[in-house]
Amino acid sequence: MAKRKILLINKFYHDRGRAGGVGRYLVQEEEDLAARGWEVIPFAIADEEARPSPWSKYFVRARDYSTPRLGSGALGDALSLVWNREAADKLDRLIRDCRPDVAHLHNIYHHLSPSILPVLQRHGIPAAMTLHDLRLLCPAIHMMRDGKICERCRGGQLHQAVLGKCVKDSRPASFLAAAETFYQRMLGIYPATIQRFLCPSDFYRRKYAEWGYPAQRLQHLPNFVDLDFWRPESIPAAEQDSYLYFGRISKEKGLRTLLDAQKLWEEGYEAGTIRQRPLKLLVAGSGPCEGNLQVHAQALRLKTFEFLGALDIEGLRQALARAVFTVLPSQWYENGPMAALESLAAGIPLVGTAVGGIPEMIVDGQTGVVVPDLTPEALLAGLLRAQDLPDASRSSARRWAEQHADRAAHMDQLAAILERTART
Repeated sequence: MAKRKILLINKFYHDRGRAGGVGRYLVQEEEDLAARGWEVIPFAIADEEARPSPWSKYFVRARDYSTPRLGSGALGDALSLVWNREAADKLDRLIRDCRPDVAHLHNIYHHLSPSILPVLQRHGIPAAMTLHDLRLLCPAIHMMRDGKICERCRGGQLHQAVLGKCVKDSRPASFLAAAETFYQRMLGIYPATIQRFLCPSDFYRRKYAEWGYPAQRLQHLPNFVDLDFWRPESIPAAEQDSYLYFGRISKEKGLRTLLDAQKLWEEGYEAGTIRQRPLKLLVAGSGPCEGNLQVHAQALRLKTFEFLGALDIEGLRQALARAVFTVLPSQWYENGPMAALESLAAGIPLVGTAVGGIPEMIVDGQTGVVVPDLTPEALLAGLLRAQDLPDASRSSARRWAEQHADRAAHMDQLAAILERTART
C-alpha cells in the first residue's frame, strides 16, 4: 500500500526564533507522522534557518515584514503580503510533482498569504488548518486595544484597527494588516477552501464560530507536551522558594499587573495583614517589553523579584524545580499556551487568569488557581491561594498533563483527522 502524502505548510520550516511554539509543533508533527507511515512534504519560506529538505527548491523567497517601509521594493512587499503570486506558483509546481493526498496548514499569512488556498482547491487537495491565534479575525492577532480586550473589528469593522493603531502602534502597519484581513474576508477564502479548522482551545472554537466561521468544521484538538522531557524534579521543599513566570515579555501577558500584585504582597506582609511571607517572583523570557518591565520593578522598589532573562531549556527546568507554582497573568485571549502545559507536566501547579483557553487547563483548587479578574488585588488573592495548595496538587498537575496532553495520543488523533480529511 502506497504511503499517504501530506503537504505540511507553514511560513517557517524550523523551530528557532520567530517560529516559536508553532515551529516546535511543526518539527514534532513531521517526526511523528513520518513514524506513522506518512510521507511529509514541507512548504515554507526559504529563510536562512529553514531546515534542509529535498523539497526546498519550491520554498518561497523570504521577505521582511517586521517594519513597514517606503522606497524600492516596498510596494511589491505590501502586495505580496496580501496575495503572494510566487507562493501560489511554487505550490502549484510542487503539487504537480508530488501529488499529495491532504494538506495541513499552520501560519500562512504575511509570508505565504491566502494565495496558496485556491491552488489547493484547484488541484482537489483537501486541507485542515490549525488556528494557532486570532489573526483571521483580528488584524492585530491579540484582540487587544489600549491594554484591554477588544472586539471592535467584529462584523467587518476593520477600520477600527487602523484608528487604534493596533499593529505595532503604527497606522501604516495597521492599514496593511487590516487590508490583508479585509481582502481574505471579502473573498471568503478560508471557509471556502479549508475542510477542517483545528482549535487548540475550545474557547477558540467557540470564538471563531461566534465570528461567523462554520461551526461544524471547527474541531477542538488540544495541544500536547513532551511528558518525558517535562517531568517532575525531586528537590528539597526548602529549596522551593519562588514562583515563576516564563514566556514572552510583552504587554498582553499582564506582567505589569503581576509586579503590582507582588508589591501588594510585600506591603501586606510587612504591615502584618498578610501572614504568608512573599515568595520570590522569577520572570524568565524575552520580548519587546523587557526594559519597561525592569523599569517598573525598580520604580516599585521590589525586594522579592528577579528577572532571569531568556533561559535555555536546562536553565528553565532548574527554575521550574524551584517554583512552588507558576503564573500566567495574561490579559488577552490565550489559546492553549505551552508554558501552561510544560508547568503542569513538570508537576508545578498553575495560577492563570480566566481569559481565553487558560481556564480549560486548570482544575481550580487541585492543579492550580483560576483568577477571575486581572487586577493586582485579584491576582494577589490567587497567588496566596496557590501558596496554600496541598502537596497533592503537584501530582494532580502531572496527572492532568498525562491525561490531557500526551504527545502520542495527540498525534494519533491528528493522523485520524487528516485521514478523514483526505477522504473528503
